[in-house]
Amino acid sequence: MSAAIAAAPTSTRPGRLRPLAGIALRQYWVPGVILLLLALRIGVQIVYHYYGWADAVALRNRVGGEAYHFGRYANDAHMMTAKLMDDGAMLAFQPALFAALLTGVLTAREWETRRVVLALTQTVTPRRWFGVRWATLAGIVVVLTVPLVALYRMSVVHAFDLNLLTYGAERQNAYYTIGPVTVAYVVLGVAAGALTGTYLCRLWPTLVAAPLLTWLVAAVLVRSRAMLLLDLPVLSKVDGFHPGGVFGLMFYDALPQDAYLTNSLTPGDYWPYQLASSALVLAAAALLTLTALRVIRRRTA
Repeated sequence: MSAAIAAAPTSTRPGRLRPLAGIALRQYWVPGVILLLLALRIGVQIVYHYYGWADAVALRNRVGGEAYHFGRYANDAHMMTAKLMDDGAMLAFQPALFAALLTGVLTAREWETRRVVLALTQTVTPRRWFGVRWATLAGIVVVLTVPLVALYRMSVVHAFDLNLLTYGAERQNAYYTIGPVTVAYVVLGVAAGALTGTYLCRLWPTLVAAPLLTWLVAAVLVRSRAMLLLDLPVLSKVDGFHPGGVFGLMFYDALPQDAYLTNSLTPGDYWPYQLASSALVLAAAALLTLTALRVIRRRTA
């Protein structure tokens, strides 16, 4: 019995996923803490503005609905909608760009410093090594983004139901832009960073290429209106493209937007539109990830 215990392995094989994820978490704790502090700052701002809707309701009760929406007061519809748009601007596409930068830089540094050679000397394959690290980065950013999206949705739905927002494009952007697709864009950013970091293997080119690829893929997906193929009821409501902007695209912070499509949505379209857009973005992210893994396979063959 004692001989059997002595002969039993005392360490976990390095090729298994759990030890690899633990290694990644230990190495990424510094950027993780930085992202956590940024997320806390954004969350505090959203919550602070959420409690400001009580002041907006009090103002409307005092001056009337028309004066609240079309007058000029400290907490009128224009001022409160502008604050909500500022909150949304920090979530719409910035987490995706941060994810692309972080993943691209860390991946490029692994190749540039030849740390990946260590994986070749272990029982783990390079594709699994990088796959677990990318999944860990995606998990970190997604875990920090989801609560912020939930807080924002709580605020915007509260304001929308009480009719506290201005009428027009800002109201549409505030209500329909942030949601599950925001999290999907984060995954897209990780995939774009993985591909650019793996392909370029250099830090400085990746700093530019990772967010640029993320933005270009998002712009192509929005401009193509491919999500309408998954959300057929909305298809009949949209005709033509905005004459301004860039190739018919407008922008909410850095996020490319189809203004005609967004302005045609009604509250019942929110979930079908968000889920269709999310599915399309995640499909693009999967394609970029598979391409990155093929690059690794060829480089280490």
